[in-house]
Amino acid sequence: MNAVEKDFIELTRRAINCEYADDGFFDETNWEEVFELACRNSLAAVLFDAAKSCKSLPEEIRKKWDVYKFQTFMRQTAHFQSLVEVVNGLKDAGIDYAVFKGQAISECYPKPSYRSSCDSDILVSPDDRERATEIIKAHGYDYVGGKEDKELTFDNAQNGHVIELHTTVFENYEGIKIDILSKANLNGPEHRIDMNVNGKTIRTMGVDEHLVYQMYHLLKHFMLEGASVRFFTDFTLFINNNLDKLHFNFFWKWMDRCGYSTFCQNFFTICVRYFGMDASILKGRKFKTKEEVLESIILDFIYKGDIEHVRQNSWQLIYAFAPYLVGEKSEFEGKTKEKIKFIFPMPQDLDEYYGYAKKMPILLPIAWIHRLVRRSYLQVKNRKAGLYSATQKMELINSRLDLFSSVGLIDKEE
Repeated sequence: MNAVEKDFIELTRRAINCEYADDGFFDETNWEEVFELACRNSLAAVLFDAAKSCKSLPEEIRKKWDVYKFQTFMRQTAHFQSLVEVVNGLKDAGIDYAVFKGQAISECYPKPSYRSSCDSDILVSPDDRERATEIIKAHGYDYVGGKEDKELTFDNAQNGHVIELHTTVFENYEGIKIDILSKANLNGPEHRIDMNVNGKTIRTMGVDEHLVYQMYHLLKHFMLEGASVRFFTDFTLFINNNLDKLHFNFFWKWMDRCGYSTFCQNFFTICVRYFGMDASILKGRKFKTKEEVLESIILDFIYKGDIEHVRQNSWQLIYAFAPYLVGEKSEFEGKTKEKIKFIFPMPQDLDEYYGYAKKMPILLPIAWIHRLVRRSYLQVKNRKAGLYSATQKMELINSRLDLFSSVGLIDKEE
């Protein structure tokens, strides 16, 4: 890590642990760049109280940072009030629910309203989905899309608050690892608890179930789009605040079954070393971390999966990584084989545009030529639209798969 990256990580550690004294550590800090990283990782409001105590913080940046903090506070306060009104409506209707992620984690922060969140996630049973939908609409939200059977999205035009209504925490993802995690019964209402958030009572998932879910959610972001440093702070604070309630054996049982344990041990080692997380969760885990792997993870999180600053739209690569997340693929075959498969895909790997070759494999050579010509045309068109070219996609995919292999999420062919 360079000096700015180190300063950003250290400022984050101090902020979440309420260490505000100015000891001269940040006297040579490039505050403009640190502020930029804080915004990039949705942590600017959280870090402000630690930053403002430093005499080296320029006044113009302090003012800009303070405005950002205040705007975050006002937005999150309004969104939380809207959420409370909705869940009270669910409660009055006799609908059991669980608010997860977002507001359920924010209570672990020194100042919950400083943790910014773009939406609120509510889990209900499939049988209650229609009634819950009507209650959400009755509170000023409009349906704007989503998977009709698993996830619906609603927007409150008045304050910009978004609610995602789920009937499963796994959205529309399916695969071997999803089947395994489903057996942990994360959706089960019998594990739900009431918790106090900003002086209001909301229903959420049990702490053990929530921790398992948070790791799945982290891996989904890390593998499909890129995760941020806020995941380190979320886990650090959640675990530190729930040490007396968590059963770590439950967590590791499901991580071991899914093949996530090596990554988790790397991730938690970072949380302990750099952010002040209690090390109890690693007790008894025989694992030796590699410093270069830890740094590669930290840097990837700082830049949300885009260290080289070449990413244009992260969603463009989801199709390539989703099979590794859900367990349809477990091994990275290496750049040569992946390149061959990319240029000469089998019928099952073609998209529907080349449906004729999927139905009649004998036409596969024609589809390859057709695909090459079409991609050449699209490459020019996409460059104007800010989309990846085929070559860029292949390079980025290989780079990400190399990273996943190094951190223990997938195997690499020998």
